[in-house]
Amino acid sequence: MKDYLKDNLPMPVVALIKSVLNGYPSLIMSSLRESRRYNKAYAKDTAKGTKQLESRMMYFTHQIEKGLSHKDFRYGFGKRPLQYLAKTLSLYQQQVPNYSDSMPYRSALVALGEYLRRHANHEDTLIYVKSIFPVPTVDAALKMNSAEGGSFHFSEESKKNNAVLTFRELSTNRHSIREFSDRPITYDEIKPAVELAMRTPSVCNRQPTRIRVILNHDLISKALKLQGGFNGYATPPALILLTADNRVFMAPQEHNEGYTDGGLFGMSLLLALEEQGIASCPLNTMFRKGPEKATRELLNIPSYENLVMYIAVGHFPDQCVTCVSHRFRADDVVTVIDK
Repeated sequence: MKDYLKDNLPMPVVALIKSVLNGYPSLIMSSLRESRRYNKAYAKDTAKGTKQLESRMMYFTHQIEKGLSHKDFRYGFGKRPLQYLAKTLSLYQQQVPNYSDSMPYRSALVALGEYLRRHANHEDTLIYVKSIFPVPTVDAALKMNSAEGGSFHFSEESKKNNAVLTFRELSTNRHSIREFSDRPITYDEIKPAVELAMRTPSVCNRQPTRIRVILNHDLISKALKLQGGFNGYATPPALILLTADNRVFMAPQEHNEGYTDGGLFGMSLLLALEEQGIASCPLNTMFRKGPEKATRELLNIPSYENLVMYIAVGHFPDQCVTCVSHRFRADDVVTVIDK
């Protein structure tokens, strides 16, 4: 096709056609290909593949872990996630012969075990849980090691030496915090972490990430209500929004690069905040059309910026409780290609 155009049309016309084909049509086709690949792979409600079931297990386990780590513990919480978890565990047991060795499965059992122990004196809740999980699953859950899931406790005092930790120590000891001290936090306290995160690499050093540090309580509350994933927690002292400026990119093939660069920046910022002894929790901005439009209007986000993530920020409380969120081992996710 390229040779035909070159041989049969004037060069200005060929250049114009190439420019058009490599513009909006290329962007549309690329998006359609990505959509098809995603639609075939993601963990739908009806998914039965092993990896999809593992992902659903981890999602529902995390919902239970968040409830277990809540400062104002609400007895009987999580009936719907428990239902989904019971269904997913059952399907997984049927498909995976060595299911009891799986990290997502073991983490789910640990969270379930902690849930049962925390409700030891709440018979109605125990009856409900035992009605949806088989007896062998309940028994196994009560015998699990708590280090693999559930909730995790530590103190603010343990974070005072973060600035002298090695990278390994800092990364290992960072946890997402959703309940903060009542003490206000200022931009001057946050700024050193932002300055450090500015060292994050980006494609051809174009640095698309834009940062909004929101300190207005009412604005934070409205933004998180639209976000929908922070319900049940007090409004954090600060909220950071990361976006990606599409004006820095130069070709349709780069249309997702802002999420990559913004994600890299977000991880740098999370670790930099931790190094400063500041608590944080990343929150997604995967909105449907309505909430995204309302968020853009609320925070005056221009159309040329993509929403990448929120980060809730504040000082550590005296005593912290958070999710264990057990991780895969490197060998679980690495494929070595040496030939």
